[in-house]
Amino acid sequence: MDLPKHVERGDVARLFPVIAETSKEQKASSILLSVMSAVPAFANSLLIQLGQKIGNRTVVNTFTEVQFQNDVGVKKSNRPDGLIQVDFGKRTWSALLEAKIGNNELDSDQIERYMRLARENELDAVITISNQFAATPAHHPVAIPKQLTRKVSLFHFSWTAILTEAVLIHERKELADKEQAFLIREFVRFFSHPSAGVSGFTSMPQQWTEAVEKIQVGGRIVKGDIGVPVVGAWHQELRDLSLYMSRIIGCGVSTKISRTHAGNADQRLRDDVDKLCRDNVLHGSLQVPNAAADIGIVVDLRSRTLRVSMLLDAPKDKKSNRARLNWLMRQLRKTEAKGVSIGARWPSRAQTTVCTLAELRDKQDDNEINRSKFEVRSFEVIVSSQSARRFSGKRTFIEELESLVPYFYEQIGQHLQAWKPSPPKPKHSVSTRTADMNDKPVEVITASAGNDHAALMEIPEFLRRLSQ
Repeated sequence: MDLPKHVERGDVARLFPVIAETSKEQKASSILLSVMSAVPAFANSLLIQLGQKIGNRTVVNTFTEVQFQNDVGVKKSNRPDGLIQVDFGKRTWSALLEAKIGNNELDSDQIERYMRLARENELDAVITISNQFAATPAHHPVAIPKQLTRKVSLFHFSWTAILTEAVLIHERKELADKEQAFLIREFVRFFSHPSAGVSGFTSMPQQWTEAVEKIQVGGRIVKGDIGVPVVGAWHQELRDLSLYMSRIIGCGVSTKISRTHAGNADQRLRDDVDKLCRDNVLHGSLQVPNAAADIGIVVDLRSRTLRVSMLLDAPKDKKSNRARLNWLMRQLRKTEAKGVSIGARWPSRAQTTVCTLAELRDKQDDNEINRSKFEVRSFEVIVSSQSARRFSGKRTFIEELESLVPYFYEQIGQHLQAWKPSPPKPKHSVSTRTADMNDKPVEVITASAGNDHAALMEIPEFLRRLSQ
């Protein structure tokens, strides 16, 4: 295999690298890169997120221990962990890879050095991997000067995101090739083991406890000192939670991000920090394919409450609130009532009416929603947690959230169906009948205006010919 342009020296990425046990990052990088080369579907699941779709004729070559012609003399410890080269036939796309494992975090100076190295050697991108999380690969967890990204793109994956892609490929049985399927299983097995150094987001920062305590005594959150690290951690947790749900459900669950925020991670951070400082609330949404609605998550620091919910439009073909509520209650007939509430939203600015599921079951015919003179516009199905002690803890907050969201989806989310209007019924019904095989069909017409000549003329000519 020929080395890429400008590369003085390098090794093909190996599935079983001969590396010292202390070089965990190099070992992990080599295994990842070798599997990307051997399993195109896996490479595509990652690179398509960077705008590079792998086709049947695309060749993915990967290297480790790369040394560039203009970088001779640089210490081995200061070299990138790998190089990816994708040959599309008419064009080539290439990227440097830098990986951190365990508690090691990315270093801004190192990334900036690799960005310059990539630019000098006409590479397209730098990809970093660590246990830090980003909402999308384009939202990098480390701030880098904008001028460095003008000619070279910067992307980031968490190890958990990469592991989740491998799990989903295996769960969906996308690989007909037995050898490739075997490689993916072994990849998942290796990176799922604690010794591999891959971990999810397990703890909020120290500022989390400080923020909760400050609000409880009537204080306010300051943007820079507390708000930014808290919201930054919250964004990482949302991404980790979406990956966790993806593995539980067996399909890709994503964090819902507006178009504005998808293209501007800094703006997303600023807007959510402003909301936290103003309302003492963190919020987020998860999108599950084909689910009735997004899973909404609200973290209220003042009441120390976690709330998970789905919002459904009330059926518009039902004439009474009782019929609309019964439509929803039928979907929740197998749901445990403990901790579940139903919020009824009314037109205009009327306050939302909230009743527990147990109360609505006990009083199906006589409850506050049925008695209202307003027309229900939508229902919100809610599960909440109000454990103040667990809410305030850096780790217990994450544990509570990652327990509540899967519980909500298993008990409620998977059973809910959005209302859809019924298809329109024909104004006129046309059918044919015959007395025997030799008789011509006799047209039977039913019209709202009666069986008259005008109604007959409304029948398309081609239907008339079918009866000849």
